[in-house]
Amino acid sequence: MTMQIALTEHAREDPVLVSAAESGGEISALVSISDYPSASVQLDGRVRGWVRAEVKQVNGTHLYRPVKLMLWLNEMAPQLWAPGAEVSVTGAIARSPPEGGTAYEMSVSTFDTGTKSKHNQSSLSNQIGRGAAALRNGLRDASARQPDAALVPGFAVGDTSLVSDELEALMLESSLTHLTAVSGSNCALVVSAFVGVAAWLGAGRRTRRVIAGAGLALFVILVGPDASVQRAAVMATVLLVSDFGGKKGRSLPSLGLAVLVLLVHDPWQSIQPGFVLSVAATTGIVLWSPSVEQWLRTTTKLPKILAIPVAVACVAQFFCAPFLLLLQPGISLGGVLANVVAAPAAPLGTALGMVALVLLPLHSGIGALVVGVATWPARWVQAAGELSLMLPLHRLHWPSGWGGALLLAAVEALLFTSILLRSGRVTNGIGERLESFGPWRRVPSGPLSLRVALQVVSATAAGVLIAIVAIVPVSVRLGVPDDWFMVTCDVGQGDAILLRDPQVASSVMLIDTGDDPERLNSCLELFGVNNLAHVILTHDDRDHVGALSTVLRRTEQVIIAPSTRDQEEFRPLEAQLKMADVQVQTGAVGTGALDAGLQWEFIGPNPNGVPEDTNAASLVLSVSVAGTRVVLLADTGEDEQQWLSTEYPELQADVVKVAHHGSKDQSLDWYEQLDPTVALISVGENRYGHPNGALIETLELDGAAVLRTDELGSIALRVEEGARIEAWTAGRQD
Repeated sequence: MTMQIALTEHAREDPVLVSAAESGGEISALVSISDYPSASVQLDGRVRGWVRAEVKQVNGTHLYRPVKLMLWLNEMAPQLWAPGAEVSVTGAIARSPPEGGTAYEMSVSTFDTGTKSKHNQSSLSNQIGRGAAALRNGLRDASARQPDAALVPGFAVGDTSLVSDELEALMLESSLTHLTAVSGSNCALVVSAFVGVAAWLGAGRRTRRVIAGAGLALFVILVGPDASVQRAAVMATVLLVSDFGGKKGRSLPSLGLAVLVLLVHDPWQSIQPGFVLSVAATTGIVLWSPSVEQWLRTTTKLPKILAIPVAVACVAQFFCAPFLLLLQPGISLGGVLANVVAAPAAPLGTALGMVALVLLPLHSGIGALVVGVATWPARWVQAAGELSLMLPLHRLHWPSGWGGALLLAAVEALLFTSILLRSGRVTNGIGERLESFGPWRRVPSGPLSLRVALQVVSATAAGVLIAIVAIVPVSVRLGVPDDWFMVTCDVGQGDAILLRDPQVASSVMLIDTGDDPERLNSCLELFGVNNLAHVILTHDDRDHVGALSTVLRRTEQVIIAPSTRDQEEFRPLEAQLKMADVQVQTGAVGTGALDAGLQWEFIGPNPNGVPEDTNAASLVLSVSVAGTRVVLLADTGEDEQQWLSTEYPELQADVVKVAHHGSKDQSLDWYEQLDPTVALISVGENRYGHPNGALIETLELDGAAVLRTDELGSIALRVEEGARIEAWTAGRQD
């Protein structure tokens, strides 16, 4: 492993690549495609593609050994770009961190698929890649023609190009996104199918193994040989060798060997979340799933075909939970339910998708029929996600970060110890143990020391759980003021603002959504917001509209900013809203309303001409509520603010939502004119230096209380007696 790290780092430090990255200029390179391309439509309407590759030559010079590279394109990559294809590209190259999985990144300006690498177009690897790409494209096209089939290509080969933003948000919120990514369970299902067919044909044990290995290799080719797929294939092999944990003597040695092989192949994946979660889930499955499956079959009378996937889902969630806290806040109780409910459907969807993949080239009609049948498990999974979000406590409070992860791991260890004690598997110094007993028996029989240990362990685990999951959030909610008129939600590096008249508490306006659905939902739940009278999107940047799909079901009206020059032909935000079937209006200077105690008016952007970019198109609001004047500046810059100062020379405000997370592009004179009592900065961890120190200093010298979400969490404002504005803060949630 040390040798592999040394070789990888030596290749990363190739002087040709280092010089090209430091110069910042464009280079010509010959690369070998490593994966199938991906693409997405950006909020500015442009399509951006990306694909992993290995660079072999730079400016005609061969490298010591191929180096991993991420290619970024300003268009969809050609369908010929399948694993094994060689492509000549030109663009600027830059270093990327090791945890990103590639050594360098290239912003591609031009490319040539077939001139300098004609020798490669007929190679076996390229022909195999093209054939696999054709199969994938056929399944995707057939699914696109079927209603409710967007998840089918994801089940089969991890292709999520048909999944809408709204469905993607649903899958993310309900912790089901892993079902449309290739995992060890997918690979295990494929291998099991090949073994079953080989056994049905009468093949011997060794022949079945060879056939299973070939089938797994074919599946890896179809879904793409990237690191996550290789990891899934190796973990699937562990599950099958150990018979899903049924053969205890093979389980942990096989897992240890698998981890060693993966790390020797690519040591840097040890710091990637996917690797850690994969190892944790596989460890849980091989150790616990047989016992949980047996318990389900004897206690709930579930048939084996359902008990296995349910047991696997429960155990994997249990073992992965502490590590998930490092990625997102809280414990997804709804996600656990969704995974358990969806567990029987996912393998069925994968199997049907793979059958359709094979049949479509042979007979399009029969293949399309199988795709239609595969929509049933797809609907099942989607319904499981929707069901999980209906739970009043679908996400439980728990501190995130390493502290929260270690605390949850300790609680899980206590629960595991309690189970071992209750089952009679733990003995005292002289070999005595508790008699196994059911939950209806209050006091177990057995040695006093073990009974005391059981009570202490169980009480400690229960106490910590109740305190963190129930008492802490209830205490926070009890402290939330019920007479707030403005809330700046802590959504990280983004904006999400709530406004209402405390006298008409049920009518709430949301300005922007941020880019973190979980944080936005947490804020809405904390302040008791279920429905939104208005949703205003000040401009189309992702940190202001990225979580839109989360709130579309809560509102019937959305107001958007004017289109920029680049959005005149196509605007993805408008397309998304049209699909959601909500009423859409475009905000303009002078328009507004007096509604439910809120008097609001748009005072920007400049109506003369078409905005050059999204920041210049920002909707600026002046709101009168609860006897205060609030001005929200969206992401305006110095030029826009100077225009505002010219157009509204007498405007002042009690509260200002500082523009663009407190960036340097500000007009300090404009803030001096507004003379706010409170200045709110919605900001999170970033690499831009937000908020700007000079701006904060100016605001504080003018007497404003500067409140930042990155320091205080969500911030609620209320009016005290004497028209004094008071702030309540929720505290940081991560």
